Amino acid sequence: MMTTRFLPLLLFFALAGCAAIEDRPVPLPDWRTGHGDFAVPPPAAPIDWSDGLSLAELLRAVERHGRSIAALEEWEAARARKVAAGTYQSYPEVAFEGAQSVDGESTQAGIGVHQRIDLGGRLSKREAVAEAGIARAGAEARDALRELRSRARLAWWNASIALRKLDVSRRFAELAAKDVEVAVARYDARQASATDVNSAKVRAAKARAAVKSAEGEVEATRADVEALAGESPPAGWLLAVTFPADRPEPDLAKALAAARTGRPDLDVLSQAAVEAGARATLADAEGAPELGLGLGYEWERGRVEGDGVDIRMNDHMVTFGLSLTLPLWNSKRGEILEAQADRRRFDALRAALESEVGREVTASAARLKAASQTLDLFEKEVLPLASKNLEDVRAAYADGNLGIADLLRAQQDYLDSLGESIEAEAAYASARVDLESAVDRPLSEFAK
Repeated sequence: MMTTRFLPLLLFFALAGCAAIEDRPVPLPDWRTGHGDFAVPPPAAPIDWSDGLSLAELLRAVERHGRSIAALEEWEAARARKVAAGTYQSYPEVAFEGAQSVDGESTQAGIGVHQRIDLGGRLSKREAVAEAGIARAGAEARDALRELRSRARLAWWNASIALRKLDVSRRFAELAAKDVEVAVARYDARQASATDVNSAKVRAAKARAAVKSAEGEVEATRADVEALAGESPPAGWLLAVTFPADRPEPDLAKALAAARTGRPDLDVLSQAAVEAGARATLADAEGAPELGLGLGYEWERGRVEGDGVDIRMNDHMVTFGLSLTLPLWNSKRGEILEAQADRRRFDALRAALESEVGREVTASAARLKAASQTLDLFEKEVLPLASKNLEDVRAAYADGNLGIADLLRAQQDYLDSLGESIEAEAAYASARVDLESAVDRPLSEFAK
Protein backbone atom coordinates (compact mmCIF):
# COMPACT_ATOMS: atom_id res chain seq x y z
CA MET A 1 0.00 0.00 0.00
CA MET A 2 2.88 2.30 0.82
CA THR A 3 4.50 1.56 -2.54
CA THR A 4 1.40 2.38 -4.55
CA ARG A 5 0.89 5.62 -2.68
CA PHE A 6 4.37 7.13 -3.00
CA LEU A 7 5.67 5.71 -6.27
CA PRO A 8 3.93 8.32 -8.52
CA LEU A 9 5.28 11.12 -6.33
CA LEU A 10 8.75 9.65 -6.49
CA LEU A 11 8.67 9.33 -10.27
CA PHE A 12 7.38 12.89 -10.67
CA PHE A 13 10.15 14.22 -8.43
CA ALA A 14 12.76 12.29 -10.38
CA LEU A 15 11.63 13.53 -13.77
CA ALA A 16 10.65 17.10 -12.86
CA GLY A 17 13.92 18.71 -13.94
CA CYS A 18 14.90 16.25 -16.66
CA ALA A 19 12.73 17.47 -19.51
CA ALA A 20 14.65 18.46 -22.61
CA ILE A 21 15.05 22.19 -23.15
CA GLU A 22 13.01 23.41 -26.06
CA ASP A 23 15.30 24.90 -28.69
CA ARG A 24 13.16 27.98 -29.16
CA PRO A 25 14.34 31.26 -30.67
CA VAL A 26 15.64 33.73 -28.12
CA PRO A 27 14.71 37.39 -28.71
CA LEU A 28 17.88 39.41 -29.25
CA PRO A 29 18.26 43.16 -29.77
CA ASP A 30 19.34 44.34 -33.18
CA TRP A 31 23.13 44.76 -33.06
CA ARG A 32 23.01 47.67 -35.52
CA THR A 33 20.81 49.83 -33.29
CA GLY A 34 20.83 48.18 -29.87
CA HIS A 35 17.03 48.16 -29.87
CA GLY A 36 14.23 46.03 -31.28
CA ASP A 37 14.60 42.43 -32.39
CA PHE A 38 17.51 41.21 -34.44
CA ALA A 39 16.74 40.06 -37.95
CA VAL A 40 18.98 39.11 -40.84
CA PRO A 41 19.04 42.13 -43.18
CA PRO A 42 18.08 41.56 -46.82
CA PRO A 43 20.95 41.43 -49.29
CA ALA A 44 22.06 44.95 -50.11
CA ALA A 45 22.34 46.13 -53.69
CA PRO A 46 25.90 46.40 -55.00
CA ILE A 47 27.51 49.76 -55.61
CA ASP A 48 26.44 51.57 -58.76
CA TRP A 49 29.82 52.62 -60.12
CA SER A 50 28.42 54.15 -63.30
CA ASP A 51 27.69 57.57 -61.81
CA GLY A 52 30.72 57.73 -59.52
CA LEU A 53 31.27 56.49 -55.99
CA SER A 54 29.81 58.82 -53.39
CA LEU A 55 30.85 58.84 -49.75
CA ALA A 56 27.38 57.66 -48.71
CA GLU A 57 27.65 54.64 -51.04
CA LEU A 58 31.09 53.77 -49.67
CA LEU A 59 29.82 53.94 -46.09
CA ARG A 60 26.92 51.63 -46.93
CA ALA A 61 29.30 49.19 -48.59
CA VAL A 62 31.62 49.25 -45.58
CA GLU A 63 28.78 48.39 -43.22
CA ARG A 64 27.81 45.29 -45.14
CA HIS A 65 31.31 44.20 -46.12
CA GLY A 66 32.43 41.44 -43.78
CA ARG A 67 30.77 42.77 -40.65
CA SER A 68 27.30 41.30 -41.16
CA ILE A 69 28.72 37.78 -41.14
CA ALA A 70 30.73 38.48 -38.00
CA ALA A 71 27.67 39.95 -36.31
CA LEU A 72 25.55 36.94 -37.24
CA GLU A 73 28.16 34.62 -35.75
CA GLU A 74 28.31 36.67 -32.57
CA TRP A 75 24.53 36.67 -32.29
CA GLU A 76 24.38 32.91 -32.68
CA ALA A 77 26.88 32.65 -29.83
CA ALA A 78 24.83 35.15 -27.83
CA ARG A 79 21.71 33.11 -28.41
CA ALA A 80 23.49 30.01 -27.11
CA ARG A 81 24.61 31.91 -24.01
CA LYS A 82 21.07 33.11 -23.40
CA VAL A 83 19.68 29.58 -23.70
CA ALA A 84 22.34 28.24 -21.34
CA ALA A 85 21.64 30.99 -18.84
CA GLY A 86 17.93 30.15 -18.86
CA THR A 87 18.58 26.49 -18.15
CA TYR A 88 18.08 25.23 -14.63
CA GLN A 89 21.56 24.31 -13.48
CA SER A 90 20.74 21.57 -10.96
CA TYR A 91 19.04 18.41 -12.17
CA PRO A 92 17.84 15.70 -9.78
CA GLU A 93 20.36 13.11 -8.67
CA VAL A 94 18.97 9.57 -8.74
CA ALA A 95 20.63 6.79 -6.74
CA PHE A 96 19.87 3.07 -6.75
CA GLU A 97 21.14 0.70 -4.09
CA GLY A 98 20.72 -2.93 -3.19
CA ALA A 99 22.15 -5.45 -0.72
CA GLN A 100 22.07 -9.21 -0.26
CA SER A 101 23.16 -11.00 2.90
CA VAL A 102 25.81 -13.70 2.63
CA ASP A 103 23.47 -16.43 3.78
CA GLY A 104 20.83 -15.23 1.33
CA GLU A 105 18.28 -14.68 4.03
CA SER A 106 18.06 -10.88 3.70
CA THR A 107 17.56 -8.64 0.65
CA GLN A 108 17.44 -4.85 0.49
CA ALA A 109 16.72 -2.49 -2.44
CA GLY A 110 16.07 1.20 -2.73
CA ILE A 111 15.88 4.24 -4.95
CA GLY A 112 16.48 7.82 -3.90
CA VAL A 113 16.22 11.23 -5.55
CA HIS A 114 18.04 14.34 -4.38
CA GLN A 115 17.23 17.78 -5.79
CA ARG A 116 18.98 21.07 -5.07
CA ILE A 117 16.65 24.06 -4.85
CA ASP A 118 17.62 27.33 -6.58
CA LEU A 119 17.48 29.98 -3.87
CA GLY A 120 17.95 33.71 -4.41
CA GLY A 121 16.73 33.83 -8.02
CA ARG A 122 19.95 32.52 -9.56
CA LEU A 123 18.22 31.60 -12.81
CA SER A 124 16.90 35.09 -13.57
CA LYS A 125 20.18 36.68 -12.53
CA ARG A 126 22.16 34.42 -14.85
CA GLU A 127 19.83 35.49 -17.65
CA ALA A 128 20.45 39.13 -16.71
CA VAL A 129 24.21 38.61 -17.03
CA ALA A 130 23.70 36.97 -20.45
CA GLU A 131 21.47 39.81 -21.64
CA ALA A 132 24.02 42.39 -20.50
CA GLY A 133 26.71 40.48 -22.38
CA ILE A 134 24.55 40.49 -25.50
CA ALA A 135 24.09 44.26 -25.25
CA ARG A 136 27.83 44.78 -24.76
CA ALA A 137 28.65 42.55 -27.75
CA GLY A 138 26.21 44.52 -29.88
CA ALA A 139 27.83 47.80 -28.85
CA GLU A 140 31.26 46.37 -29.70
CA ALA A 141 30.00 45.37 -33.16
CA ARG A 142 28.65 48.89 -33.72
CA ASP A 143 31.93 50.37 -32.51
CA ALA A 144 33.83 48.23 -35.00
CA LEU A 145 31.60 49.66 -37.71
CA ARG A 146 32.27 53.17 -36.41
CA GLU A 147 36.00 52.63 -36.85
CA LEU A 148 35.45 51.27 -40.36
CA ARG A 149 33.30 54.28 -41.25
CA SER A 150 36.09 56.57 -40.02
CA ARG A 151 38.59 54.76 -42.24
CA ALA A 152 36.19 54.97 -45.18
CA ARG A 153 35.69 58.72 -44.74
CA LEU A 154 39.43 59.29 -44.58
CA ALA A 155 40.10 57.12 -47.64
CA TRP A 156 37.36 58.80 -49.68
CA TRP A 157 38.53 62.33 -48.87
CA ASN A 158 42.18 61.38 -49.46
CA ALA A 159 41.20 60.07 -52.88
CA SER A 160 39.26 63.26 -53.56
CA ILE A 161 42.21 65.48 -52.62
CA ALA A 162 44.53 63.32 -54.71
CA LEU A 163 42.25 63.87 -57.70
CA ARG A 164 42.36 67.61 -57.06
CA LYS A 165 46.15 67.55 -57.01
CA LEU A 166 46.20 65.58 -60.25
CA ASP A 167 43.83 68.02 -61.91
CA VAL A 168 45.95 71.00 -60.86
CA SER A 169 49.15 69.26 -61.98
CA ARG A 170 47.69 68.55 -65.41
CA ARG A 171 46.48 72.12 -65.82
CA PHE A 172 49.88 73.48 -64.93
CA ALA A 173 51.57 70.98 -67.28
CA GLU A 174 49.37 72.29 -70.11
CA LEU A 175 50.38 75.86 -69.29
CA ALA A 176 54.04 74.89 -69.17
CA ALA A 177 53.77 73.15 -72.55
CA LYS A 178 52.23 76.29 -74.09
CA ASP A 179 55.01 78.39 -72.58
CA VAL A 180 57.56 76.19 -74.35
CA GLU A 181 55.80 76.85 -77.65
CA VAL A 182 55.83 80.58 -76.95
CA ALA A 183 59.50 80.51 -75.97
CA VAL A 184 60.43 78.66 -79.16
CA ALA A 185 58.41 81.14 -81.25
CA ARG A 186 60.14 84.08 -79.59
CA TYR A 187 63.51 82.42 -80.08
CA ASP A 188 62.78 81.98 -83.77
CA ALA A 189 61.83 85.67 -83.91
CA ARG A 190 65.10 86.50 -82.12
CA GLN A 191 63.16 87.92 -79.17
CA ALA A 192 64.36 85.29 -76.66
CA SER A 193 67.57 83.44 -75.98
CA ALA A 194 68.28 79.72 -75.97
CA THR A 195 68.47 79.97 -72.19
CA ASP A 196 64.86 81.16 -72.13
CA VAL A 197 63.82 78.16 -74.22
CA ASN A 198 65.72 75.74 -72.00
CA SER A 199 64.20 77.26 -68.87
CA ALA A 200 60.72 76.80 -70.31
CA LYS A 201 61.50 73.20 -71.22
CA VAL A 202 62.83 72.46 -67.72
CA ARG A 203 59.66 73.96 -66.29
CA ALA A 204 57.53 71.76 -68.56
CA ALA A 205 59.50 68.63 -67.65
CA LYS A 206 59.02 69.33 -63.93
CA ALA A 207 55.31 69.82 -64.54
CA ARG A 208 55.10 66.45 -66.30
CA ALA A 209 56.96 64.82 -63.40
CA ALA A 210 54.47 66.38 -60.98
CA VAL A 211 51.66 64.83 -63.04
CA LYS A 212 53.24 61.38 -62.76
CA SER A 213 53.63 61.78 -59.00
CA ALA A 214 50.01 62.88 -58.66
CA GLU A 215 48.85 59.92 -60.76
CA GLY A 216 50.68 57.54 -58.41
CA GLU A 217 49.03 59.12 -55.38
CA VAL A 218 45.63 58.79 -57.05
CA GLU A 219 46.19 55.09 -57.69
CA ALA A 220 47.26 54.51 -54.08
CA THR A 221 44.23 56.27 -52.62
CA ARG A 222 41.88 54.53 -55.06
CA ALA A 223 43.27 51.18 -53.92
CA ASP A 224 42.36 52.07 -50.33
CA VAL A 225 38.82 52.94 -51.37
CA GLU A 226 38.43 49.73 -53.38
CA ALA A 227 39.63 47.62 -50.44
CA LEU A 228 37.10 49.24 -48.11
CA ALA A 229 34.27 48.93 -50.63
CA GLY A 230 34.79 45.17 -50.80
CA GLU A 231 33.73 44.98 -54.44
CA SER A 232 35.54 44.78 -57.76
CA PRO A 233 34.92 48.11 -59.50
CA PRO A 234 35.05 48.59 -63.26
CA ALA A 235 38.19 50.03 -64.79
CA GLY A 236 38.35 53.80 -64.72
CA TRP A 237 35.73 54.27 -62.00
CA LEU A 238 35.33 57.77 -60.63
CA LEU A 239 34.51 59.46 -57.37
CA ALA A 240 31.26 61.38 -57.19
CA VAL A 241 32.85 64.59 -55.90
CA THR A 242 32.80 68.18 -57.05
CA PHE A 243 34.92 71.14 -55.94
CA PRO A 244 34.40 73.37 -54.22
CA ALA A 245 32.65 70.88 -51.98
CA ASP A 246 29.54 71.82 -50.06
CA ARG A 247 30.67 73.16 -46.69
CA PRO A 248 27.78 73.35 -44.20
CA GLU A 249 28.56 74.96 -40.86
CA PRO A 250 28.32 72.54 -37.90
CA ASP A 251 26.14 73.23 -34.87
CA LEU A 252 28.46 72.52 -31.94
CA ALA A 253 25.64 71.89 -29.45
CA LYS A 254 24.00 69.36 -31.78
CA ALA A 255 27.35 67.72 -32.47
CA LEU A 256 28.17 67.31 -28.78
CA ALA A 257 24.72 65.93 -27.97
CA ALA A 258 24.84 63.48 -30.88
CA ALA A 259 28.32 62.25 -29.95
CA ARG A 260 27.52 61.75 -26.27
CA THR A 261 24.33 59.84 -26.96
CA GLY A 262 25.24 57.91 -30.10
CA ARG A 263 28.91 56.95 -29.89
CA PRO A 264 29.09 53.11 -29.76
CA ASP A 265 32.36 53.13 -27.79
CA LEU A 266 30.60 55.02 -25.00
CA ASP A 267 27.81 52.45 -25.15
CA VAL A 268 30.38 49.63 -24.90
CA LEU A 269 31.56 50.97 -21.54
CA SER A 270 27.99 51.59 -20.37
CA GLN A 271 26.98 48.02 -21.19
CA ALA A 272 30.18 46.67 -19.64
CA ALA A 273 29.28 48.48 -16.41
CA VAL A 274 25.76 47.02 -16.54
CA GLU A 275 27.23 43.56 -17.13
CA ALA A 276 29.58 43.96 -14.16
CA GLY A 277 26.65 45.02 -11.98
CA ALA A 278 24.69 41.97 -13.13
CA ARG A 279 27.65 39.75 -12.25
CA ALA A 280 27.79 41.29 -8.78
CA THR A 281 24.08 40.61 -8.29
CA LEU A 282 24.50 37.04 -9.51
CA ALA A 283 27.47 36.45 -7.21
CA ASP A 284 25.42 37.75 -4.29
CA ALA A 285 22.61 35.33 -5.18
CA GLU A 286 25.03 32.44 -5.58
CA GLY A 287 26.49 33.26 -2.18
CA ALA A 288 23.26 32.09 -0.53
CA PRO A 289 23.34 28.50 0.77
CA GLU A 290 22.00 25.76 -1.45
CA LEU A 291 19.06 23.81 -0.12
CA GLY A 292 18.65 20.18 -1.07
CA LEU A 293 15.62 17.94 -0.70
CA GLY A 294 15.71 14.17 -0.85
CA LEU A 295 13.03 11.53 -1.30
CA GLY A 296 13.61 7.81 -1.32
CA TYR A 297 11.94 4.46 -1.28
CA GLU A 298 13.42 1.34 0.37
CA TRP A 299 12.24 -2.25 0.41
CA GLU A 300 13.59 -4.98 2.66
CA ARG A 301 12.81 -8.69 2.75
CA GLY A 302 14.28 -11.10 5.29
CA ARG A 303 13.82 -14.26 7.29
CA VAL A 304 14.80 -15.08 10.86
CA GLU A 305 14.98 -18.76 11.92
CA GLY A 306 16.14 -20.48 15.06
CA ASP A 307 15.00 -21.79 18.42
CA GLY A 308 11.65 -22.70 17.00
CA VAL A 309 11.21 -19.26 15.45
CA ASP A 310 10.62 -18.67 11.76
CA ILE A 311 9.83 -15.02 11.00
CA ARG A 312 9.50 -13.61 7.51
CA MET A 313 9.82 -9.82 7.06
CA ASN A 314 8.73 -7.67 4.12
CA ASP A 315 9.10 -3.93 4.88
CA HIS A 316 8.51 -0.85 2.70
CA MET A 317 9.82 2.58 3.71
CA VAL A 318 9.73 6.10 2.32
CA THR A 319 12.67 8.28 3.39
CA PHE A 320 12.97 12.06 3.46
CA GLY A 321 16.11 14.21 3.60
CA LEU A 322 17.20 17.85 3.87
CA SER A 323 20.67 19.28 3.12
CA LEU A 324 22.20 22.76 3.39
CA THR A 325 25.57 23.92 2.10
CA LEU A 326 28.07 25.80 4.26
CA PRO A 327 29.04 28.56 4.86
CA LEU A 328 25.69 30.23 5.19
CA TRP A 329 26.94 33.65 4.04
CA ASN A 330 29.85 35.49 2.36
CA SER A 331 30.83 32.50 0.24
CA LYS A 332 31.03 34.74 -2.89
CA ARG A 333 32.29 37.90 -1.21
CA GLY A 334 35.42 38.08 -3.35
CA GLU A 335 33.51 37.78 -6.62
CA ILE A 336 31.04 40.43 -5.48
CA LEU A 337 33.80 42.91 -4.64
CA GLU A 338 35.58 42.21 -7.93
CA ALA A 339 32.43 42.77 -10.00
CA GLN A 340 31.62 45.96 -8.08
CA ALA A 341 35.15 47.23 -8.69
CA ASP A 342 34.76 46.45 -12.40
CA ARG A 343 31.56 48.44 -12.55
CA ARG A 344 33.17 51.47 -10.90
CA ARG A 345 36.11 51.18 -13.29
CA PHE A 346 33.87 51.04 -16.37
CA ASP A 347 31.83 54.00 -15.10
CA ALA A 348 35.04 55.99 -14.62
CA LEU A 349 36.33 54.99 -18.05
CA ARG A 350 33.08 56.07 -19.65
CA ALA A 351 33.16 59.44 -17.90
CA ALA A 352 36.75 59.98 -19.05
CA LEU A 353 35.93 58.92 -22.62
CA GLU A 354 32.86 61.17 -22.72
CA SER A 355 35.03 64.11 -21.69
CA GLU A 356 37.58 63.18 -24.35
CA VAL A 357 34.84 62.91 -26.98
CA GLY A 358 33.65 66.40 -26.05
CA ARG A 359 37.15 67.81 -26.47
CA GLU A 360 37.56 65.93 -29.75
CA VAL A 361 34.31 67.29 -31.16
CA THR A 362 35.04 70.85 -30.02
CA ALA A 363 38.59 70.84 -31.41
CA SER A 364 37.65 69.33 -34.77
CA ALA A 365 34.73 71.76 -35.13
CA ALA A 366 37.08 74.69 -34.51
CA ARG A 367 39.57 73.36 -37.07
CA LEU A 368 36.76 72.83 -39.57
CA LYS A 369 35.56 76.41 -39.15
CA ALA A 370 39.07 77.81 -39.64
CA ALA A 371 39.70 75.58 -42.67
CA SER A 372 36.40 76.62 -44.24
CA GLN A 373 37.22 80.32 -43.79
CA THR A 374 40.67 79.76 -45.29
CA LEU A 375 39.15 78.06 -48.33
CA ASP A 376 36.75 80.96 -48.79
CA LEU A 377 39.69 83.37 -48.96
CA PHE A 378 41.49 81.23 -51.52
CA GLU A 379 38.41 80.76 -53.70
CA LYS A 380 37.24 84.38 -53.60
CA GLU A 381 40.50 86.35 -53.48
CA VAL A 382 43.81 84.54 -53.75
CA LEU A 383 43.21 82.25 -56.73
CA PRO A 384 41.33 84.77 -58.91
CA LEU A 385 44.09 87.36 -58.41
CA ALA A 386 46.90 84.86 -59.02
CA SER A 387 45.17 83.54 -62.14
CA LYS A 388 44.62 87.03 -63.58
CA ASN A 389 48.21 88.01 -62.84
CA LEU A 390 49.51 84.93 -64.67
CA GLU A 391 47.29 85.61 -67.69
CA ASP A 392 48.51 89.21 -67.89
CA VAL A 393 52.16 88.22 -67.61
CA ARG A 394 51.81 85.44 -70.21
CA ALA A 395 50.18 87.87 -72.62
CA ALA A 396 52.94 90.42 -72.04
CA TYR A 397 55.59 87.73 -72.46
CA ALA A 398 54.02 86.58 -75.73
CA ASP A 399 54.10 90.20 -76.98
CA GLY A 400 57.74 90.53 -76.00
CA ASN A 401 57.12 93.12 -73.29
CA LEU A 402 58.35 90.88 -70.44
CA GLY A 403 61.13 88.38 -70.13
CA ILE A 404 61.20 84.72 -69.15
CA ALA A 405 62.12 85.61 -65.57
CA ASP A 406 58.90 87.57 -65.17
CA LEU A 407 56.89 84.68 -66.56
CA LEU A 408 58.58 82.16 -64.29
CA ARG A 409 57.88 84.31 -61.24
CA ALA A 410 54.22 84.65 -62.19
CA GLN A 411 53.96 80.92 -62.82
CA GLN A 412 55.60 80.17 -59.49
CA ASP A 413 53.22 82.51 -57.68
CA TYR A 414 50.25 80.85 -59.35
CA LEU A 415 51.59 77.38 -58.64
CA ASP A 416 52.23 78.27 -55.00
CA SER A 417 48.70 79.65 -54.68
CA LEU A 418 47.23 76.49 -56.20
CA GLY A 419 49.32 74.29 -53.92
CA GLU A 420 48.30 76.26 -50.86
CA SER A 421 44.65 76.05 -51.87
CA ILE A 422 44.97 72.26 -52.22
CA GLU A 423 46.58 72.11 -48.78
CA ALA A 424 43.67 74.17 -47.45
CA GLU A 425 41.24 71.71 -49.04
CA ALA A 426 43.17 68.84 -47.46
CA ALA A 427 43.03 70.57 -44.07
CA TYR A 428 39.28 71.03 -44.48
CA ALA A 429 38.84 67.38 -45.46
CA SER A 430 40.92 66.23 -42.49
CA ALA A 431 38.94 68.37 -40.05
CA ARG A 432 35.65 67.21 -41.55
CA VAL A 433 36.67 63.55 -41.31
CA ASP A 434 37.70 64.06 -37.69
CA LEU A 435 34.43 65.80 -36.81
CA GLU A 436 32.17 63.30 -38.58
CA SER A 437 34.12 60.43 -37.04
CA ALA A 438 33.91 62.00 -33.59
CA VAL A 439 30.14 62.39 -33.89
CA ASP A 440 29.79 59.23 -36.03
CA ARG A 441 27.28 60.97 -38.27
CA PRO A 442 27.40 62.92 -41.54
CA LEU A 443 27.93 66.66 -41.15
CA SER A 444 24.55 67.34 -42.73
CA GLU A 445 22.80 65.76 -39.73
CA PHE A 446 24.18 68.27 -37.21
CA ALA A 447 24.68 71.35 -39.38
CA LYS A 448 23.09 74.69 -38.63
